[in-house]
Amino acid sequence: MKQKIFFSTFVLMIFSVQLMAQNPKQLIAAVNKKFNSVQDYSADLKMDFNIPSVNIQTIKGKVFFKKPNKFRVRTHGIVFLPKENPAYALTLLADTNSYTALISGEEKIGNCVCKVVNVIPNKDGDMILGKFWIDAKTALVMRSQLTTKSNGTIQMDNTYEENNTLPSKILFTVDIAKFKIPKALAVDINSKSSTNKSYNSRTSGFITLNFSNYKVNQKLQDAVFTEAEK
Repeated sequence: MKQKIFFSTFVLMIFSVQLMAQNPKQLIAAVNKKFNSVQDYSADLKMDFNIPSVNIQTIKGKVFFKKPNKFRVRTHGIVFLPKENPAYALTLLADTNSYTALISGEEKIGNCVCKVVNVIPNKDGDMILGKFWIDAKTALVMRSQLTTKSNGTIQMDNTYEENNTLPSKILFTVDIAKFKIPKALAVDINSKSSTNKSYNSRTSGFITLNFSNYKVNQKLQDAVFTEAEK
């Protein structure tokens, strides 16, 4: 009888641990705790574009970020990014009162087994649905997918160096049908040859951001985000 009670208690403990591990609030809290250690950062940035009908060469510059949502890229070329902020998905998760979260399953990304967390906004706004692939071991978001009214579906795949909170690489996948191309690029779009049908019939475009030489928590001044280009 005692063995049965012990076995039942053991099974219940395992089941309780599994439930805790699958709690989306705990996963998101772990992600937020990790990202909260970063108040600001600057880094060298290299951007590569692979967007149908748009011809943009590799652009190099410097990126600055300061919580809650200040973001800037310094470069001499044309720059445009979805939501204008690679940290947008993480700042979105920070406001836990603005959405309802639930786990829809597990998926493997590279060597990481990730919990897939669906985030549903509590109020009507631009975002329709958010999905986050979270590595529970490291509390890092390996992939995020935001479906918005203004820019369609935007997916971000993150690559991290070992023991780093910030990604060394972000691959944006954007919905060409809804992604807003800046007016400054209208000439390039209209003049581009459309002989390559397979290229121009693509529905997705890709923007790759490579970060290096991170400097974190420098107490960046607000003037960094408004001062004129040097």
